[in-house]
Amino acid sequence: MNGIEKQAAFYRAYLIDDRSLAPLTTALATIVGLWLIVYLVSVIGGAEANQEMAQVAAHASYLASRPPL
Repeated sequence: MNGIEKQAAFYRAYLIDDRSLAPLTTALATIVGLWLIVYLVSVIGGAEANQEMAQVAAHASYLASRPPL
């Protein structure tokens, strides 16, 4: 075995086995799906919190603009 064949055999060990592509694809799709769900829930929750804060700020500015009793 010459030097190139030794190097090829060494790097062949790092290649993905064709039989493991289906579980790998399933795992990656599951991870991406879970990340998307968490992201969407956080965006929706953040939007509701921002809406509540806007209502509080509007109420506070209304109270501040009223003349004293």
